[in-house]
Amino acid sequence: MLGPSSLDHRLIRRIIKQKKHNNFVKLHNRGKIKWNDKSLSALKQEIRLALRSQQEGRCIYCRRIVKIERRNAYEAIEHFLDKSKTHYLKWSFSCVNLSLSCHPCNIEKSTRDMGDASVQVSPCYTSTAGEYKWLHPYFDDYHSNIEIKEGWVYKVKPNAPQRTRAFNLITECKLDQICSIEAHSEKFLNSLNRLTLLMGKALEKGQIERCRRLQQISLKLQHDFNPLGMPVT
Repeated sequence: MLGPSSLDHRLIRRIIKQKKHNNFVKLHNRGKIKWNDKSLSALKQEIRLALRSQQEGRCIYCRRIVKIERRNAYEAIEHFLDKSKTHYLKWSFSCVNLSLSCHPCNIEKSTRDMGDASVQVSPCYTSTAGEYKWLHPYFDDYHSNIEIKEGWVYKVKPNAPQRTRAFNLITECKLDQICSIEAHSEKFLNSLNRLTLLMGKALEKGQIERCRRLQQISLKLQHDFNPLGMPVT
């Protein structure tokens, strides 16, 4: 299923409501401290770990596995309603506004306004506050609206309950371009697997020189694809 259909807000709510964090959240909501204030670091780390577990290590939008790296280099705490907008600042720590996304999806979303005029002035952050532009991580069922086919091809399901939101997510987040990106990696892995198979056969036949040549080709292929020697996923 590539991650949960939707997120459970209760897990994040329990973290935010802890006494050790609650005062800092109130200070933030009053504008006394900013999102990047060090006093919020422990809270954000707890939120990050809880979301990472609930999302099964996947981006909330593209559903690909997010590589875990130092300083969370490939992962961002995502505010569905962007905290940089004045009318959404009060929901920076709302338990239905937080998820994790990969950096490419985070960059594509940027500071888009995901709510209509009704959402912008609503005193409550609910599924009925207004119309949301993309599938909402907590209010919408991802897998009922989007089908991800082999090769990372994203399609709106024929009977999707939120067709417009699903379509907007695929096109505006550029999920429809991922298949081309992944195709390059798939070609590399297929070539590498074939070379490994040929090396095995050469060894079985005692063709040591042929095995060495195939190994050299394999090493060159790996270097050309990944010159810095980073792990291939």
